[in-house]
Amino acid sequence: MSADYPLAPRGRRLFSLCYEALLVLAVVLASGVLFQLLLGVGGVKATAIAESAVWRGLFGVYWLLILYGYFAWCWRRSGQTLPMKTWRLQLVMREGGVLSQRAMLIRFVVCFLAFAPLAPVMVWVRHTPDMQWVKWAAYAWLALPLLWSWLDKDRQFLHDRLAGTQILLLPIVRE
Repeated sequence: MSADYPLAPRGRRLFSLCYEALLVLAVVLASGVLFQLLLGVGGVKATAIAESAVWRGLFGVYWLLILYGYFAWCWRRSGQTLPMKTWRLQLVMREGGVLSQRAMLIRFVVCFLAFAPLAPVMVWVRHTPDMQWVKWAAYAWLALPLLWSWLDKDRQFLHDRLAGTQILLLPIVRE
């Protein structure tokens, strides 16, 4: 399959990534509400439970599982998330074909380590105006995996290089 279609241009992949961030935010918010509804969080006693370290740890693991489940399901099923479909992109193994469990896990972990720390940093900087340098450090951290594509011989992002995957540009289908 990798010989059938060209590698996706960097700009198209970046636009898809921005769209994906909005979709992931919606998934995180909806799953957070569901988690709290299922466990009946509300009231004074529940607030004390929700503030415990165990509760926060459980909530974090739950979110990781939800996000990994979302991505793994989409990647395994068609090699595409909704934003990737919109931008006519498909994720495949470098040799072609459906992603392996190992490749999906590596890609997810590398992306998570690159992008997840940004959210709490941005909230913290917003409430600590004299620490603006931290915001710029966070932007630099975000840019590193993406800047990798400028050094990579195939213009691949770091998470795709490490996972052995590539994103292809699919043709326009006319009916």
